[in-house]
Amino acid sequence: MKKAIFIIFLWTNSIATELPPLHHPVGISPPEEMQLPNEFKLDKDGLLQCRTCHGIKDIADLPFDEVDVKVNNFFNGGPYQQLTDLCYRCHEKSAQRLNIHKMYNLGKIDKKNCDYCHVKTPEPDNPPKQLKFRLPKEKLCWGCHLKTPHLNTLTHNRKVSDEMLKIIRASEQKHEVILPLSVDNKVICITCHTTHEVGVLNSDSASGKQVLGGDVDKGVVYRPHAWDKVYQADKKERIAKLNINKNPKLAYQRLEQEVLLRLSAKNGILCRACHQFKD
Repeated sequence: MKKAIFIIFLWTNSIATELPPLHHPVGISPPEEMQLPNEFKLDKDGLLQCRTCHGIKDIADLPFDEVDVKVNNFFNGGPYQQLTDLCYRCHEKSAQRLNIHKMYNLGKIDKKNCDYCHVKTPEPDNPPKQLKFRLPKEKLCWGCHLKTPHLNTLTHNRKVSDEMLKIIRASEQKHEVILPLSVDNKVICITCHTTHEVGVLNSDSASGKQVLGGDVDKGVVYRPHAWDKVYQADKKERIAKLNINKNPKLAYQRLEQEVLLRLSAKNGILCRACHQFKD
């Protein structure tokens, strides 16, 4: 029954529909002390249902691939700046989500975290081509992370040119690292980011190579920088169009600590793995 922890089955018209991993469980009763917003409706038995979180009419009767996830009412009360803003409407902010990237427990690899991404827990030395994932590589991270977790995500999420592909392959050989692309040669999350804590994979292997010294608990750490004034002036129009200027936290900062990166962005090596710049 281990798989049931990660995959929820929804019964609609007597047909079992397998939802993607990490969906919120349905068909369960929320704790008595939890106060749900008025628009978060339970079913007739007081149990969580699809409509508890989603505002789309009859969403439970729609085929999964026909649900428009871009409409404002995909989440009740949305759209939300961050997915956790939805979660905090029911859950306490002090509640911490499981960090599946932290894989060591008392000095041993906690293999149960592997099952969030992998269909079956692989051996550390399995070749990448033998790995089977619960979702396509380009969508694997979206179960926990937003599709656009940082400002330039969408500008990178595109198919690389033949010229850039040659640069990437040359960089892989030069740095003895892998820079995975999607099946149609698009840049995806794991092109730049690795998912495994240092030491889970053999650090001498291309799959196991990553920036050392980062703390998976703390994550990425930034420090304020005087260049922020130039950044604010340069990005003013772009930020306004994105309506992100309402967020006072948006500022230029320097990387203090990197974590879960295949190559260092702090010194520009990661950027130059794909791009060539003129001196």
